[in-house]
Amino acid sequence: MRNRATWYLAVALMIAAVFSYSGCTRLFGGPSDQDAIKAINENEFFKHGIVLQSPIVILKKDSRNKKGLWPVKIKAKISYVDVKKGQVTVDQSMVFYLYKAKDSSGKDTWKATLKP
Repeated sequence: MRNRATWYLAVALMIAAVFSYSGCTRLFGGPSDQDAIKAINENEFFKHGIVLQSPIVILKKDSRNKKGLWPVKIKAKISYVDVKKGQVTVDQSMVFYLYKAKDSSGKDTWKATLKP
């Protein structure tokens, strides 16, 4: 009887550890590809005459740095208007830093800033 109770307790602890670990990885994990693309599309940089064209390709997602930001390197086509050349479209690689912020409704969302 005592061995069976110990076995049930060990199994229950293992199940609790698995659920706890999966919750922690979601809580402290970085952004998904969809979250990163959405945050990059909503960046202020692209609201000043520079247009980001699809598809956005995520080249590299690094782990969180000491400042709490997740660096994401992307490759995409951007277009802008040049005074002399007119409409210009170029392939560009850029690095954005992603971080969590609260939106106006209080939900956690991902925000992106362009690496200086």
